Amino acid sequence: MKRQIITIDEKRCTGCGDCIPGCPEGALQVIDGKARLISDLFCDGLGACIGHCPTGAMKIETREAEPYNEKRVMHESIAKGGPNVIAAHLHHLMEHGQTEFVQQALEYLQEQGIANPLESEAAPQPERQHVHAGHHHAPHAGGCPGSRTIDFNANGKTHAAVATTSNAPVQSALRQWPIQLHLVSPQAPYFQGSDLLLAADCCAFAVGDFHGSFMQGKSLAIACPKLDS
Repeated sequence: MKRQIITIDEKRCTGCGDCIPGCPEGALQVIDGKARLISDLFCDGLGACIGHCPTGAMKIETREAEPYNEKRVMHESIAKGGPNVIAAHLHHLMEHGQTEFVQQALEYLQEQGIANPLESEAAPQPERQHVHAGHHHAPHAGGCPGSRTIDFNANGKTHAAVATTSNAPVQSALRQWPIQLHLVSPQAPYFQGSDLLLAADCCAFAVGDFHGSFMQGKSLAIACPKLDS
C-alpha cells in the first residue's frame, strides 16, 4: 500500500542520534554511523522525529510500504519499556489525532492484562489529552501548546466572520495549531481535504486585515522564505 513514511538522506545524516528519542515506536536505529529506518511496520509516518534532526536529513515521503501495525509496535517495542514509555506513546498518538491507533493500543493493553498508565495519572496534564478506554476527552486550553496538534474546529464549530470595522473587536480566523512549517504534521486531521494557506511569517504584521483577507476557512502554515531552508 502507498502511505506516508520517513525517509533519510544519508549524505546529510551525521549519525548524531538526536532523532532516536523522537521515535518511541523503535523504527529508527543508528547503524554504521547513520540513522536507519529499520522497519516500515514500525514507522507511523507522523514525523515526530523530523524536528529533532539538526541537519534536515529526514523528511516524509509517500511510497509503497507495509501498513503500520500498532499492536505489533506495542508488543515489540512500547510495552517492553514500561508504563512511562507506554504513556509517552499514547500521548504521542493523541497529539497527532490518531484516535484509531490509540484505540488499538488500548485494546492491546487490555488483551495483555497491562494497566493503562494514563488511568493512573493524578490529573489531566494541561498540554495533553487524558484517555480512558472508549473515551476521548478534550485537552486543557491554557498555556502555549508548543507543537501539539490542535484542531479548533474539532467539535464542528466554525468561526464567525472576522469583523471589518476598525473599532470592532477582531475575532481570530485561525483554525489549528501548530502553524510553523517545521512543527506541523502533514498527517494532522485539519489538513485533510482542506484549503492550505502557506504564508511568510511576517505577512500577518504587514497586512492589517490578514485574517479577514486570507485566512477564512483555511488551514495555515507559516515559514520565512529567506531564513527557513
